Amino acid sequence: MDHVVVGTTLPAYVMDVPDAWGSWLRNAEAMVATYPEMSFFAALELDNRGLDPFRPLFDRIDDLSLVGVNVSRWTFSLDDGADEVTTGNRLRRITTGQNLVTDFCRSTGADWLLFMAADCAPPVDAVPELLKLEHPLVGGHVGTYCLDGPVVERYRAGYGDLVREHMATAAFVMISREVFNQVGWRWDRQAGTSDDPCLHHDALTLLGVPTYVHHGVVGRHYPEAIGPIEDRHPDRRLFR
Repeated sequence: MDHVVVGTTLPAYVMDVPDAWGSWLRNAEAMVATYPEMSFFAALELDNRGLDPFRPLFDRIDDLSLVGVNVSRWTFSLDDGADEVTTGNRLRRITTGQNLVTDFCRSTGADWLLFMAADCAPPVDAVPELLKLEHPLVGGHVGTYCLDGPVVERYRAGYGDLVREHMATAAFVMISREVFNQVGWRWDRQAGTSDDPCLHHDALTLLGVPTYVHHGVVGRHYPEAIGPIEDRHPDRRLFR
């Protein structure tokens, strides 16, 4: 059985909103019951407050450990001179954390990374259902982002029109070692592209791997409708 890491990255400023930091762990116990070779990992962005803002997350991790769910964490910090997180500077922070998540997967020999945004909850059976597609880069469907594409004909007999080819949201995407060993997370200010389209582009152009999305495996974003980061988290101060 392949080992799957469910990973995320999150900053301190989201810790005032439980759904913003804890949705990725909402179904953790039940997920492990459907697929035992699963562990969880978070890359936490610290400011000068250190670990203190993350105490609610650590309490959740302690509760999970009592029922045999393994959750690991690394920390990092990034001082780019900013006093707060904005639409203009958040992607460098996100991709730094995402690349630490993939480095954790490489260093521990994981076969798959199910990357989740911390504010997105996967369904209980996400891992076994996505693995059934036997494809190295496959996402779950998150209606918040309104992503769609053509049906993948090779799956039509078993799945009807549920498996489609298009960019996955980075909030819910499963990546094989074949892909994450060769393609990192990035963003491109000049092209106006964030982490999601860059992953899709790089896997396709560098490795020849298209992204498939299983529209029958549905993740829930909290909240369902989102705007700019400035609207979602009014207090995004960085304590330097």
